[in-house]
Amino acid sequence: MTSSIEHLEKLETWGVSLPQRLLRRSAFSPVKSQQISLPAEYWQPIDPWKGDAGKGQPLASGSHPVEIYGQDWYRFSWLRDMRDFGGSQARTLARRFALEWIDQNQRWSEKIWHPQLLGERITNIILTWSWFAASANASQQQMIANTLNSHATVLERDWKSLKSVNVRVRAIASLILASAFLDEKLNPAKFGNDLISESLSIILSDGCHASRQPDLHFDLLKSLIEAKIGLSAIKARMEEPDQNVKEIMSTLEDSIIRMGAVGRMWRHANGELMRHLGSAEIDPSRIDEILDRAGPKGRINNHATDGGFIRMASGRSILLMNTAPAPWVMPLVMSSGGKPEAGALSIEFSSGNNPIIINAGQQKSLFEDIPELAEALSGTAAYSTLSVDKSNAADLTATDTSGRLAHADQTETGPAPGGLLAESRHDGYERKFGLIHQRRIFLATGGGDLRGEDTLLYTGAPGLVPQDAVIRFHLHPKIAAQMSMGGDVLLRLPGSASPWLFKAKGAEIHVEDSIILGPTGMMKCAQITLTMPLGDIRTTYSKMVKWALRRQNQTNKK
Repeated sequence: MTSSIEHLEKLETWGVSLPQRLLRRSAFSPVKSQQISLPAEYWQPIDPWKGDAGKGQPLASGSHPVEIYGQDWYRFSWLRDMRDFGGSQARTLARRFALEWIDQNQRWSEKIWHPQLLGERITNIILTWSWFAASANASQQQMIANTLNSHATVLERDWKSLKSVNVRVRAIASLILASAFLDEKLNPAKFGNDLISESLSIILSDGCHASRQPDLHFDLLKSLIEAKIGLSAIKARMEEPDQNVKEIMSTLEDSIIRMGAVGRMWRHANGELMRHLGSAEIDPSRIDEILDRAGPKGRINNHATDGGFIRMASGRSILLMNTAPAPWVMPLVMSSGGKPEAGALSIEFSSGNNPIIINAGQQKSLFEDIPELAEALSGTAAYSTLSVDKSNAADLTATDTSGRLAHADQTETGPAPGGLLAESRHDGYERKFGLIHQRRIFLATGGGDLRGEDTLLYTGAPGLVPQDAVIRFHLHPKIAAQMSMGGDVLLRLPGSASPWLFKAKGAEIHVEDSIILGPTGMMKCAQITLTMPLGDIRTTYSKMVKWALRRQNQTNKK
């Protein structure tokens, strides 16, 4: 159910006018392959990405890429898979497959020469060139280089017609790599200014992708890293880079570092991402590759103020909090592929390699395959946060900022006496019930004591009279939960890890069945629920629940 960033991705709806189609298919086509001379000492980049040797094995044995990849053989990612399987036969067959494709697809077609595919082919061929093409004979190298040149010519004409900023940036990164490979005298500013303009339009000031979706975040970061490889090679050839070039490189490096710091903040100690829309679409091994090249490994953002995420870590414990985005960035969030945030103020908590409190998880493909399940997993009840009267904290059908959305404000995090404190509140229930949800989280030094306060504040605004609130804590499937005689919940972790004890005050506590979406599909788990009556909140103006999760001493549990 999981796919890597570049595999199995749908192509954008795209097309050119009838006159252009006729011209490009004619003998007078402006995109016809042109001869280009490779310099004697041309640039050969080191590929930063790994392939899948398992997929490369049947190809190295003679299977055709179209048999394994289908239409994805047009992307040329199979070159990397064959390379990582290794062997001279794999190299020979890879070269034969590439030349066969070129021979069969020299004429322009709207489908095969889609700008999204062009960019991926250019990138994959150049980054794997030193393995499969550098040892080819001169005529074969010339044939591949001519194809790269014609691809770049077409892509330069068409990339601006792509709708997604992510895909446009990926196309520009491909053009930069092609320029570094084919043109010794190119100035980095030719495509560098477009790269910076496009990428900055979708990167928030805290380094978070405006959509707040991890798959789009890492996809953009990967493209920026590839662009940096090409721009660095072009800059190295310049005797003295001008100020514009220096600014391009500085801005690019800063964007990569900031996005890397956000990518690291979403991860638990075991490498798993916080369960959020877009996190299930990424191959974990690809995340490691990208973050290894995204600035200092110790650079972690603990508070994405615009995107709306908080990370607290002490000892071997990590607390991740999705506060919801800040109000001033919501228009950009919604216009950049973001979704209404029904999981406002949700948390995930892990101890060492053991996730304890999690969210149910989402997967984008579910919206097409099983929309009812996708909607359920997008609702507030699927998150470890508070819901009112079984309603969502945001209208999941909203498509712009006029709908009922959850915005976070008064969000702060930092050191506090004895540990770390985070607090925030959101207004997702104000329009419907006149309520504000406020959450305060404290993680004690050493990571063995987690405490929280959930408060509902009545603003005096009109709306429905609420009946009750439920605070949910979804537990990882490997966590066994057992109610004690005193009304507490004992959580047993796998192996010899110390158990944890959950307590609450101000609400009725229960352990119930739940489900999460894991890497292999739906999985059963338990959830702790805290139910708080709200019938009198319009006279009391506030209701609070306090809860705590503490690690127990194995020899003296209390």
